[in-house]
Amino acid sequence: MPILAIEAKSLEGGTDFLAGLAVGGYALMQMIFQYPFGALSDRIGRKKMIAIGMSVFAIGSAVCALADSALVLIIGRFIQGTGAVSATITAMISDLTGEENRSKAMAMMGMSIACSFIVALLVGPLAGGKYGVDTLFWVTCALVFPALLLLILAPNPPKIKPIEPIKSGKIRRVFANRNLRRLNVAMFLHSFVMTASFFMIPMVLTQNEGFTLDTLWRVYLPALICGILAMGIGTAIGEKLGAVKTVMLIGVTILTATFVLIAAFPNGFVFWVMALFVGLNSLEPLMQSSAAKFARADERGAALGIFNACQFCGVFFGGACAGAIYGDLGLQTLAIVLFALCIVWFGLALGIDNPRRSKTIAIEIPLSLGQEAIEKYRGVIECYRIEKLFVRYDPTIISSETLLERLRKENDDH
Repeated sequence: MPILAIEAKSLEGGTDFLAGLAVGGYALMQMIFQYPFGALSDRIGRKKMIAIGMSVFAIGSAVCALADSALVLIIGRFIQGTGAVSATITAMISDLTGEENRSKAMAMMGMSIACSFIVALLVGPLAGGKYGVDTLFWVTCALVFPALLLLILAPNPPKIKPIEPIKSGKIRRVFANRNLRRLNVAMFLHSFVMTASFFMIPMVLTQNEGFTLDTLWRVYLPALICGILAMGIGTAIGEKLGAVKTVMLIGVTILTATFVLIAAFPNGFVFWVMALFVGLNSLEPLMQSSAAKFARADERGAALGIFNACQFCGVFFGGACAGAIYGDLGLQTLAIVLFALCIVWFGLALGIDNPRRSKTIAIEIPLSLGQEAIEKYRGVIECYRIEKLFVRYDPTIISSETLLERLRKENDDH
């Protein structure tokens, strides 16, 4: 990512627009295939779909490594994007963690990604400058194989089923959820801004600030460390204090202010990169966790498939639009466009509910009640089966004892 735009522009037929398309082009296929991968993982299993997607990604990486023109590089990125496993991986993590630990799990996933970024930002520009960017694509191809081994060793997630047949389609049910609708658009904007920033940062640093490919890490490393700290602090505050929405609003505010500073004082760009990483990294784990919490357990793969499709839609348009705007109109215009999008994003975030704290209880007694009869009680969020019947509820509204007593009485009356 840090040097891909520069490499794409240097290949035969490379332009600013095609460079942006190379950065975000794989996301077009991710956008298309996130929902099918997620929905199929609900039916045939998470691990199978992850293995298929990662294998396709390896093939795309090999095509990118062999590319001798910008067009072939873009084709390889499209093939990479067909392996759309992000939603399935997030759903698998959600399946294997309790409600109270889910945001921590998402933050750990985000931090592992950030740590890999640190290694990539140190090694990538140096290796890319010395051995060529094609070497980096061969590395991404080879890393698929140990990742598949880890997948085999990972525990199998439970098979979650609705307690009665779903009457309407999953897509309709997901889009009926107001919080998920708003969060999907917010994730699109997050990814648009992030990808546009990753296009903008190396271009400005190499063209205006005197950096070379093998010195970009001097900016990326401290920026990423700031981002990781912001991610940890934001997640801790959001979860422990029940202030997820507040932290998200603060993160968007930081990004909004940063783009104003970039447009007004472009000479301080190196410092504004730090603020961009803080704003972007503080938001992602909380948004992922919130989507998993707002989605029903028995349709989590489908819901997160749509959520991640919106994410990669933002990656695609963020890369393509950033290339066009930066190439034709310059840095300050791009910063103003991103500022305007952050204003829209802030308005959307205001309309999202703060994710409810919840607990899940296994019902040991036999119940003949249907889904509607169980979920009618105030404080009950959802119910599903994993061999036994499980009910997820808000402990600030109803206690487990009261819930069990009411369900037992309702069942006896029924």
